[in-house]
Amino acid sequence: MAHPSKTEEHRYKNYETDMEVARVVASKRRERENAVLRMELARFRERSLSERERLLRQMAEMDNLLKAKEREVTIAKKFASKDVISTMLPVLDSLDSALSREDVPGLASLREQLMKALSQFGFRAIEAKGKKYDPYLHEVVGISENGEDGIIEAEIQKGYLLNNEVLRSSKVIVSKK
Repeated sequence: MAHPSKTEEHRYKNYETDMEVARVVASKRRERENAVLRMELARFRERSLSERERLLRQMAEMDNLLKAKEREVTIAKKFASKDVISTMLPVLDSLDSALSREDVPGLASLREQLMKALSQFGFRAIEAKGKKYDPYLHEVVGISENGEDGIIEAEIQKGYLLNNEVLRSSKVIVSKK
């Protein structure tokens, strides 16, 4: 095989050098492009995490708002009848007063029907006479020296609860020794 001439050798060496230079240049360009892509990827990841956190916070806020509204609706439903029932208390007092003075036919059953209807809304009377005095349920309007200490001797005005909260406390006379 014939040996290449010096000119061909020179061209061949230049070609190898040019190829090596081209490989180095391409490698550097790829490294720069990769570095730029890595930076963009890092920025997108950071934005993605930030947006995810923001979205999670907004979802939590919406969940809390929904729960708060549900509680408000529950409370509103529970006590929607409070004003109406409060206006009925004088009617109950009048019925109790009439029942204590005379026996009018049908009056007791009318009171019972009214109490039954109101009980559907969580309304009920506070038990007082013969019970131990409870400052959360009873208001002392008199003291008696008869009977056991701290026991309610008489009920002057009936008290009522609405959904286990005091609508009106019972006015009572308590025994004290």
